[in-house]
Amino acid sequence: MNAMKPKKQKTPKHLIWSYRNLLLVFISVAVLTQSVWGLETAQVMNEAAQGDENAAYFLGVMYKTGSGVSPDCDKALKWTEKAALQGHTLAQSHLGMMYSKGCGESVTRNLFKAYYWTALAAKQGLQFARENLKKLKGQLHPYLVEEAQQKVVDFKPNK
Repeated sequence: MNAMKPKKQKTPKHLIWSYRNLLLVFISVAVLTQSVWGLETAQVMNEAAQGDENAAYFLGVMYKTGSGVSPDCDKALKWTEKAALQGHTLAQSHLGMMYSKGCGESVTRNLFKAYYWTALAAKQGLQFARENLKKLKGQLHPYLVEEAQQKVVDFKPNK
């Protein structure tokens, strides 16, 4: 007589892709930040000030995490937004996260801005931004969702 074997449950494909994309982002951030943090902080600051979107993004990450500089949410917001306005997908997603949670005492929670920046990253194909967008959509009035989506359509990167 065959003993009943428990069914092995498979992980849903959408979760596998979400985790995969999130892992790829963290790996790319780790690899790229290693190369950036290998440089002098002053050099990263200089390149960011000259308009390099990657340097601006990583300078924002450095200020957010306190890596190589003192943690400062205002400066993290400034540099992350500068990169996001240039069309940097990860910066847009991180800016959305900063606004969805707030950052310290200086950056207040703003779900409209969180939705807007996350929607820009999702539009560029960032899977975990798409997942976050679904969560944010349920927290906003439909009118505000529509307004944010129109801003996404009208967005032109500053390159």
